[in-house]
Amino acid sequence: MNLKKIIAALLSCALTCGTVCAAENLSRSSASAEAQGTEDSGASENPCNKQDDKEVRYDGSRWIQPKDWNTPPINPKDYEGGIMFYIDKIGLEPSYAPGKTQRIYFSITGAEDPVNYIKFHIFYDTRLTVKNNTKGEPATAGKGTTGFTTGSAMVKEGQLAFYAYSDEAVQIPHSCLFTIDFTLPENAEQGEMYPIGISYVDDGIVSDCFINSEKDEAGKLQMTYLFTKGIYNGYIKILGEKKTTAAPPSAEPLLGDVNCDGTVSAADAVLLIRIAAEDPCADIPLTEKSFLAADYDKDNLITILDARKLLSDLLGAKTG
Repeated sequence: MNLKKIIAALLSCALTCGTVCAAENLSRSSASAEAQGTEDSGASENPCNKQDDKEVRYDGSRWIQPKDWNTPPINPKDYEGGIMFYIDKIGLEPSYAPGKTQRIYFSITGAEDPVNYIKFHIFYDTRLTVKNNTKGEPATAGKGTTGFTTGSAMVKEGQLAFYAYSDEAVQIPHSCLFTIDFTLPENAEQGEMYPIGISYVDDGIVSDCFINSEKDEAGKLQMTYLFTKGIYNGYIKILGEKKTTAAPPSAEPLLGDVNCDGTVSAADAVLLIRIAAEDPCADIPLTEKSFLAADYDKDNLITILDARKLLSDLLGAKTG
């Protein structure tokens, strides 16, 4: 087995095994980081899984400069290039969307410095389902990674990782680095949005990266800018306004049921007399429902005439 295949096998093992193990350890390390008041760059919470149908913008504040660079903090403002890594933003018609599998492109432009190593963690709304390719992997390499050894693996639901490695540093043109096929839920409705994005992760094995093997100053600056300011998340959205569930119409009040206990009795007549007389002891706030029940003669007023008519009908019912 040649050196390239050995390195590729090690990277694949690190990706498929190491990231999963690291994800399990993160719950413990994040608790420790919280106790110390620090941010853990490997925290595995899914920023794209709020399921509130809102776009999730890339958060560059999660970037932490790798310790093995052994350099002072690099300021992304010093980067004069225009590198940008972006994810498709797709709109689908409501009649077409339920159960559809949609391919999402993860593309790059403006990469000026060649790279040997690429790694990204991808997060998505778990209402979506990832459809593996014919190799059984969640991501498919694009033209931008031609000449690279590539691989991908599901870390856990809502999170996967993609890597690419090349012995020779490659100048990547404006191109697609990889694609992922997402299947929408069968009950998808108009107005729903399913965010898909990137979040910087150091899983303790190989941190996310986009850099050359020399890790020279130009490569470090390009990578710093990319992971702080150069990433643009995407989404799949079902077109149209989000449906709202209308409150069921309230039942018509029972005429004469002033105390709203479900029956019409002498107690209602007494209460109605006190309300009509503006008795301060009749501490009964009139709601819309109770007002309609008390307006016995339907003249949009509460008067002694309503009480008289109610009493008359009650007495008539007893003697009838």
